[in-house]
Amino acid sequence: MEKNICISGLYYRYKRCSDDEIKNVLKKVKIVKKAEIGRSNSFAYYPLNKKSMKKIMDKPRNVSLTFDATETTTKAIKGLEVLQEVTFLVKSTSRFFLKPDIGELIDQIPWEQLIGSPDFHAICINEDYETLEETDGEHFLMTATLLKTASFISDVIAEKTLNS
Repeated sequence: MEKNICISGLYYRYKRCSDDEIKNVLKKVKIVKKAEIGRSNSFAYYPLNKKSMKKIMDKPRNVSLTFDATETTTKAIKGLEVLQEVTFLVKSTSRFFLKPDIGELIDQIPWEQLIGSPDFHAICINEDYETLEETDGEHFLMTATLLKTASFISDVIAEKTLNS
């Protein structure tokens, strides 16, 4: 896990987004789960199904992405590429269960990436985590991957080249 993060910044941004702001972001991006395909070390991203997304949209800060909203569709989203990794703070109410919600992640994404049309198309919560010291096992760091479609990444590279 990335070690060059500012823990105080994670706490500062924790719960900075309202439920309505979270819902607005989720209208524009998919939450996906990464799954291996066969034994070939290849993988695909599968979006959460409507039932899982309804749970999240009803209560974005109270629905765990590891326990409550986990069901995906059977059809993978093609053409997604990694845009960036985001480290986020998870405050768990139990030392025995790590229950991240989408709000905890969206709190940590820079505003300029959230305003208007987000510059990412999908979010994938990674399974790795780290327990923060001196929190009685109730605060954790997790990471998520922000994903873009390949065509958008190519457009951004072309635009940057033209503006150089």
